[in-house]
Amino acid sequence: MNEHFDVLIIGGGLAGASFACSLSGSGLSVAMVEAVPFGAAGQPSYDERTTALAWGTRRLFEDLGLWRGLTAEAAPIRRLHVSQRGRFGVTRVDCADYGVEALGYVVPNRVLGRVLSERLTELDDVTMIAPARFDALERDAEGVTVTVRGGDDAPRTLRARLLVGADGARSAVRDALGVEAEVRDYGQRAVVTTVTPGYDHTDTAYERFLPDGPLALLPRTPETCAVVWALPEAEATRVTELTDDDFLAELQAAFGHRLGELRAPGERLTYPLKRLVAATTVTARAALVGSAGHHLHPAAAQGFNLAMRDVAVLARELRHAAAAGIDPGDADVLTVWREARAADQRRVSDFTDRIVRLFSNRVPGLGAARSLGLVGLELLPAVKDDMARRSMGLAAAGTLSAGQGAGSSK
Repeated sequence: MNEHFDVLIIGGGLAGASFACSLSGSGLSVAMVEAVPFGAAGQPSYDERTTALAWGTRRLFEDLGLWRGLTAEAAPIRRLHVSQRGRFGVTRVDCADYGVEALGYVVPNRVLGRVLSERLTELDDVTMIAPARFDALERDAEGVTVTVRGGDDAPRTLRARLLVGADGARSAVRDALGVEAEVRDYGQRAVVTTVTPGYDHTDTAYERFLPDGPLALLPRTPETCAVVWALPEAEATRVTELTDDDFLAELQAAFGHRLGELRAPGERLTYPLKRLVAATTVTARAALVGSAGHHLHPAAAQGFNLAMRDVAVLARELRHAAAAGIDPGDADVLTVWREARAADQRRVSDFTDRIVRLFSNRVPGLGAARSLGLVGLELLPAVKDDMARRSMGLAAAGTLSAGQGAGSSK
């Protein structure tokens, strides 16, 4: 016998779980399928990495009633310092210039995962199906039939009016829907760890562009910084295998001494860096959110913040549809969402890609041009202001909260 839901979400990572929370109270029956038991340490989205939440994303978590659970371990970013090693030109951004208490926050993924998991267990209108993995789907005019397999590999059939793929960059849902994706492999891996700086980081996030890729030191706690260092794959492997002293020496040489002597490195992990853009985020009775639809390089820390804006607007449109008695899988509802989000998705994806390619290019003369570009941002306040507001998620019109905002165009 099929189990019937209005919305079926495949993938319980950060984007999928946030989307499920945003639909609670909408009157829609929601189910979420996740391969790892909810709350388990093995969920790859909830590991020891950190996520930089823009100011606009904080507001979305506040709307969902989740921010209170994050504040204790959310390190504020009050200032941003962008530079290029060996070149003049620096861009600085301060939250005070925009009337907000922080440009954004650095939050451990495990904390985000814990808060989302705890909320999901409290929601009566969200059914969690885990551990279970997506196996296959069939579509017809009225909905989607999905087969999942639990830990015992026994098949389970689920039926929904709308299927949402939130199962990451290697999305099995996207493949099953027949949606192609453009992938750019940067040939890099991110080396992720923590260090203790010799000087107070003063809630400043540093992004330093190096010939091989960007290096970011972000406030992690009052005493420590999170490190995200993009390196060619072979170099990333080599760096992770160094002794702590040798690693610190190379990190210090790459970053400089703005924060004094760097010490006490944490565990080093690496992750591949690619750009993925799905050919479409909407097909018949299905939508793709998070990395299933677009996966970005961590430069400028925009990936999850973009995903949260997508999630918020989709939830808003589905709430309006539910209130009007409209099928959540209605093609017009999904088209309104896709068109509302297309410009922001394209701009952020292209902007991030251009940064990576421009600052990782060793063509003679480009170094000086990049430095002039950083100086230009300082000399053109309107341009810098627009860039900063967009990075904070303040450029989107109106609120993007799950339950508020302008009505659907239907």
